[in-house]
Amino acid sequence: MAQDPAAQNQTIKRGMDDLVVDTTAVSWVDGQRGRLYYRGYRVEELAKKASFEEVAYLLLCGQLPSQQQLLAFTWKLRQLSHTPEKIIRILQELPRHTAPLAALQTALAALGCTDPGPKYSEEETLLGLAMRIVAQTPIILAAFYRLNQGACILSAREDLSHAENFLYMLSGRVPNAQESRAMEIALIIQMDHGFNSSTFTARAVASTLTNMYAATSAAVGALSGPLHGGASEQVVEMLKEVEEWGDVDSYLDHLFAHGGKVMGMGHRVYKQRDPRAIVFEELLEELTRNEKKTKDIRILSHIAERARTHFAKRNQPIHVNVDFWSGAVYKRLGIQPILFPAIFAAARIVGWCAHIIELRQNNRLYRPLSMYTGAVDLKFTPLKDRST
Repeated sequence: MAQDPAAQNQTIKRGMDDLVVDTTAVSWVDGQRGRLYYRGYRVEELAKKASFEEVAYLLLCGQLPSQQQLLAFTWKLRQLSHTPEKIIRILQELPRHTAPLAALQTALAALGCTDPGPKYSEEETLLGLAMRIVAQTPIILAAFYRLNQGACILSAREDLSHAENFLYMLSGRVPNAQESRAMEIALIIQMDHGFNSSTFTARAVASTLTNMYAATSAAVGALSGPLHGGASEQVVEMLKEVEEWGDVDSYLDHLFAHGGKVMGMGHRVYKQRDPRAIVFEELLEELTRNEKKTKDIRILSHIAERARTHFAKRNQPIHVNVDFWSGAVYKRLGIQPILFPAIFAAARIVGWCAHIIELRQNNRLYRPLSMYTGAVDLKFTPLKDRST
């Protein structure tokens, strides 16, 4: 078998583990120390002190906004929060069993068809496109969610913030301050995370110089896979299995004995605790501070401790990741599990757009090599001479 000479001396890195393919100043995942930075700021600090709009501006524009810049940015997002009727009709025509991320992927691609066709390489135009996509994403998701629930679609309100509008359009009720802040924090801590699968997809597609709608639509497709964006929903399914089993310890004993996975635990990059999981756990504690500890929270806490101890005995220091606690937070906000992975997209859409804008400053087509392992120089047999 012949090999590509350029690939003969290459080391194969399946899954692109430890492979550096480009530079970025958008975010940095420090896996060794368990830290996540957006443009140099610790994500925990941003979650405690900043609004969604401030952090979105930071990622898209490269720095925290002044008061005037923030007002202009927020005003523009609200002006863009009106989904074309044609997109709503597309959502209405989708089968009821369609997953929200599939609906979002379809709608983002269709949204590109409603755009008059700006020059996609111009920086100012790119920012405008990014803001339109960021503004439209929660509206699309909320509209499809309401359709799925058999409820009427609600329009965004100009007197509400981005996070407040998202919850309002989902539930039909203006959230209180604690609820809106919880959603805001959830969106902030999931906005970006290095070159994860969906972000790499967004950059790879954008590197062809296609439009931002196509690149973000492709990124949603990558996020929809269960190995990337579906773990929060799977954690809820795990809780159902525990309840059906009857006892959490016997369930875990069975799971460990058969090599099963504990949903929401482990991460390819973090060697310490996922800082986003810490924020989500604190957020859940705040949301339930005045209540008795709910059954779900008790079970999750027990699973986390048992699993950590189990894996530590096998010299596998595995911790909970961002998805372990997020579903419990969303449930507290009255959101059904079907939408959990899509909330991830409503946050990560900011990061995808920021990466596309960054890539455009010094674009190069992504074109990795592969090592061919198939046959070569086979002799062609005419159809009439081939056996079955």
